[in-house]
Amino acid sequence: MKRKKILKFAVLGMVLGVGSGLVIQNQQVHAKTDVLQHKKVKSNGVDDAVYRQASASELAQMVRDGKVTSQQLIKHAVSQIKAENPQLNAVISLRESAALKESAAMKDTGQPFYGVPILIKGLGQQLDGESNTRGLKDLKDNKATETSDYVKKLQSMGFVIIGQTNFPELGLVNITDSKLNGVAHNPWRLSRNTGGSSGGAVASVAADFVPMATGNDAGGSLRIPASFTGVIGLKPTQGAITGDSTVPSTVNFADARKISDLQTYFKGMQSSEHPELIKDAPADLKQLKIAYSTKSPVGTKVSKDAVKAVQQSVKFLRAQGYTVVKKDAPVDGKKLMKMYYTESTPTGTDANKMIKEKTGKNMQFKDVSPMTWALYQADKKQTKQSEKFVTTEMTKVSQQMTDFHKTYPIYLTPTTATPAPKNNDPAYLPKYVKQLKHIQNLNHKEQIQLIYDAWLHGLSKTPFTQLANVSGEPALSLPTYVTKQGLPLGVQFEADKGQDQLLLQLGKEFQDHDQLHFLDSYQAGK
Repeated sequence: MKRKKILKFAVLGMVLGVGSGLVIQNQQVHAKTDVLQHKKVKSNGVDDAVYRQASASELAQMVRDGKVTSQQLIKHAVSQIKAENPQLNAVISLRESAALKESAAMKDTGQPFYGVPILIKGLGQQLDGESNTRGLKDLKDNKATETSDYVKKLQSMGFVIIGQTNFPELGLVNITDSKLNGVAHNPWRLSRNTGGSSGGAVASVAADFVPMATGNDAGGSLRIPASFTGVIGLKPTQGAITGDSTVPSTVNFADARKISDLQTYFKGMQSSEHPELIKDAPADLKQLKIAYSTKSPVGTKVSKDAVKAVQQSVKFLRAQGYTVVKKDAPVDGKKLMKMYYTESTPTGTDANKMIKEKTGKNMQFKDVSPMTWALYQADKKQTKQSEKFVTTEMTKVSQQMTDFHKTYPIYLTPTTATPAPKNNDPAYLPKYVKQLKHIQNLNHKEQIQLIYDAWLHGLSKTPFTQLANVSGEPALSLPTYVTKQGLPLGVQFEADKGQDQLLLQLGKEFQDHDQLHFLDSYQAGK
């Protein structure tokens, strides 16, 4: 197992503070209201109400039926983004002219998403000629020199890329904020964060900019913002998707409002190299026993709302005829997270290499996040023995979950332990900042412990998602709950490797029975 393939661009679990006011493109402004305000835009031949409600598949059919053109959809989406994105800072770049040219040249060969506009995450999904900064200030002018296999594949399915979405530096945190791109604001409550690291993508779906947006997930990056902003997010089986490694690392996929879109997308994005990783859903899901837990795997507090969200889903499942029992996963969560952080240290070294190639100098503490710095310093003291030990232990976790699923094929938990954090929630307690700055003075064991301690403030909000990444299993977040304060919360279903379609089928049952809550329907009182 190669170190630099492991948990790269991981979501490790902290919350960055941004001071007072709201940050839009790194400028301090104060909003008159704390909820996304929809702006009326020129129709461009598109019925806005229909566009906001349609699935990606339905939009493609409208193009085929001649009810609307792909160019009209692109212009409408871009107009909407230009009008509303200043409230969110979810989209960091647009490519309208290029998208219109690509759309005009596209031939209908039966693509499932023919002519539909989509936004891609600005990290880890390269598009030739477009921004490729990794969220680092020193790389602010970097452009991709090639298009990744994943992006080529989604283009072959008929999508037209209209821009890139916001993400945190290196994708290292469970919120979306960086020195380069600023904060991505939650459409449900602008003073709250979207979550991360695919926060810009998920906010774009929640705000109805596009019916689907791509992201990636190494520790919860698709599922955490899905919970915080009320959309559907799937982290696929490791290696099941085109371009993804089969060892624990980043997986690419998308968030959406319709399960049917994710089902179609999953089938189209499957890797031809690993067909053994794709299994059909059982004919009768109700034969499968479901385990559930509301206990934080790292011993931190879980909010009453997160517990209620799971209990509500348990009640629904039992009413549908499922057997659901209370049972915790057989994994030591604290030990798992320390392994997770240990395997993530190469991310810091990789960042320094990119910075040095660009500037001729090593990274400076003041120019990167404290945790990027900490991982860079900790990786210098990483040993082969430590690498081997962690790899062995992570393999054990995977086997533990495989054995667990023999009895409990589906595992239900909260996706996040709390609703979305406020944008002024501190990254970590101030006492840790100075310690992280001087982390090079510690031995490796002490460094990992400091990283764990410093991240615990943020991890306590999202302790449930990392297990699926370490084990390589699929996990699905569904927006099933809204708090009395009007904030969404998701529940997470996890299954054995290869059972992605099982999870999507289960998600469809929730959607078919009106168990999912999205921003527009919530605002309409539905």
